[in-house]
Amino acid sequence: MTSSLSNDTLSRSCTLSPVAASVPAARAWARRMLVRWEIPHLVERVELLVSELTTNAIKHARSGGAPVGLVLRFVGETLRLEVHDRDSENRPVQQKPVAAAVGGHGLWLVEAYSDRWGIEPAEYGKAVWAELDGCGAET
Repeated sequence: MTSSLSNDTLSRSCTLSPVAASVPAARAWARRMLVRWEIPHLVERVELLVSELTTNAIKHARSGGAPVGLVLRFVGETLRLEVHDRDSENRPVQQKPVAAAVGGHGLWLVEAYSDRWGIEPAEYGKAVWAELDGCGAET
């Protein structure tokens, strides 16, 4: 998919240790950013996306214990979140969800809760991203 963001972007990033405890820390950080940017009505949706993408990076990326990066960008009416890992070889694969399965729903949820998502090469590894449109202040 193709991103729709312009270059005029408000952006913040954080670095996460590649451990499971980083997932709730990533959600809390994203929540703080959304409140600061005055778009708190997106918190639940973004927390779900952050959880799925950071969990995938921590569980599946073979990056030798390297940190995972989380980036939030907000411009106009579009919010983009990116999760960066150092593994350029292993790209996430969307699976058909099976109701009884414990895992395998992550990218299906990312697709369901975002307007666009994708995977692209990054300076060191890859970035898995999701975008939400119509993210202006709640009316």
